[in-house]
Amino acid sequence: MAFYNNATSMDSSYFDEFGSINRITLIHCRRFKRHPKSHMSVSSESSLQIESLSSESAQHIASNEDILTEILLHLPPKSLLRFQTVSKHWLSIISSPVFRRLHTRKNAKSSASTIGFFLCRNPIFNFLSLNEEDLSTMSMMNKRFSSIHNGKIFYHMNSCNGLFCLDFKFSNGKREFYVYNFTTGKHRLIPLPNTVDEPHLVKTMNLAFDPEKSEDYNVVCVWLSVSENQLRFAVYSSGVGIWKHSTACYDCNEYGAVDLCCDYGVFLNGAVHWVSQTGPFLCFEVGNCSFRSMPTTPIPQGQWHRDIEYFGESGGHLQLIGQNSDQRTKVDILELEVDYSGWFIKYHVNLDFLPNLYPAVVNQEVNLPEDYAYSNVFSTICFLDDEEDKARLFLSLPGKIILYNLGDGMIKELADVKPASVRHFLDGARYDGLDMYKHVETLACV
Repeated sequence: MAFYNNATSMDSSYFDEFGSINRITLIHCRRFKRHPKSHMSVSSESSLQIESLSSESAQHIASNEDILTEILLHLPPKSLLRFQTVSKHWLSIISSPVFRRLHTRKNAKSSASTIGFFLCRNPIFNFLSLNEEDLSTMSMMNKRFSSIHNGKIFYHMNSCNGLFCLDFKFSNGKREFYVYNFTTGKHRLIPLPNTVDEPHLVKTMNLAFDPEKSEDYNVVCVWLSVSENQLRFAVYSSGVGIWKHSTACYDCNEYGAVDLCCDYGVFLNGAVHWVSQTGPFLCFEVGNCSFRSMPTTPIPQGQWHRDIEYFGESGGHLQLIGQNSDQRTKVDILELEVDYSGWFIKYHVNLDFLPNLYPAVVNQEVNLPEDYAYSNVFSTICFLDDEEDKARLFLSLPGKIILYNLGDGMIKELADVKPASVRHFLDGARYDGLDMYKHVETLACV
């Protein structure tokens, strides 16, 4: 990299998140503008004056907390965590709860960009980075919350706009739930509602966090009331630290408790949404603890259930992808209308080219256990449609995870998946869409 002459620099050491010592160099460059008709060089005296003025400007910015704070608010979370070591002054600004709340709200839209996925199926966990960073295993993740992992089994997770809810089990059946920020390493223990009879009756703790609307987050607890055979709901507010119970319930006698995909709720527009393979979809408004009407997709003709492969949010909309047993290499990406009037096909994706590039996709010699007998060997793990012409489909094949750009048809291999990872195939292993949790960076307080 080429730098201008007359540049001054300041070195500062810091420890990155992995404990490695790195060095940053803050470079101050000055450009001299010459009059087009002048051939005179700048005198030494003028040069000293410019250097003095420039130094004074830098000192003014560094000493003016309002200006410095405004500049820091535009930096990404990882950079800010590193810059905390520049000086005690910077540390006091960046580590303050007030600054972190301002940064979270100011960067709510930009921080919604997914930087990677957690691919989780016990006992194997992996992190897939979209920024080509060297983050290939979940062992790093386990180390980050080692302080709350003692004696517990990591059972399940749920994510929402950079925060995660972690579910731990003890050998005696007790469970603990934590809201965790992987960017900052901060966490909070979430107590169970006092109306929950037994910890094993909790179906999910679903995060609801919208940094554009509030610095606080909510946790929606869904548990089974055995005596009534109903799913009950309660909402925990991080702001006041108490549970608010809902009078709404899900009748298991009518729909079946196991059928509702409780673990995979998606938060959007102030509500948590759940899908079902045979029953109705649910939309639970967090603010007033009540259900809202939500359309359900039809069950394909000739089938007794929906084969939902992916359910998530992207670009401020809900998307759903289901398997089509009749057209194994065709994928319909459904999107929910803004007014919740119904679902429509946003993209019809033809993947007929996949068998030529990856023959294992249609390998008929694959012998799966009976309960893993899928009609397709590939699966959709995520769909992102954040910007115009930026629609991307993430597919898990035997032994591979690839990105397919719907705009230009380009394919990019993102990762190799070892055969022992998830489900065993002749040529590798794959993940399912419901094994995936998006990760974005945030300084949000927990």
